[in-house]
Amino acid sequence: MSGNAVVTTPTTTTALTTPADSAAAKLDQAVAAHANGDKAAAAAALTAGADAAEAQAKTSNSDFKDKLLGQVGNLRKIIPLLSSGLLSGGALGKATSLVKMALGANQISSLLGGGGSLLSSAGGLTSGLNLLKGGLPSLGGLASGNGSSLIDGALSSVKGLATGGAAAEPAVKQSLGGVLNFAKGLF
Repeated sequence: MSGNAVVTTPTTTTALTTPADSAAAKLDQAVAAHANGDKAAAAAALTAGADAAEAQAKTSNSDFKDKLLGQVGNLRKIIPLLSSGLLSGGALGKATSLVKMALGANQISSLLGGGGSLLSSAGGLTSGLNLLKGGLPSLGGLASGNGSSLIDGALSSVKGLATGGAAAEPAVKQSLGGVLNFAKGLF
């Protein structure tokens, strides 16, 4: 069993490679602490997640900077409700999902707007897409299904960068553009 723990820890560490992933992990900690009934830990983790997401937005020049800051502002408004025990788990889950989705869209938009080759950005693009996809269940309905289809297509195209190289970039950009257009409609 200790061998499994050793394997699991590096995988988790490797997955948290971007500032957006770190902010999302703090938001997940808030949801978990709330589920365990620990209001103080939930509020502290939510505050840390909001701070990390805000810092990410402030260093960004993407189209999603203001949308991310708006979602962070919404998150900050619920911290007192969380601290006092007046916030339901569903409301917390939806609020954190929207911030994580904004983080993912901001990350993708930043990488696309960088002007360079996407070949070295596959990991960051995949991370951003996974953040977006992770929040889809909180949307429910048709939006969730449509978003999932777009994101799955984009994930496949990003994987194509490894085999197609620079020739795959136009398809990747088109696919990611569709995802970002979808995301703009969410916030």
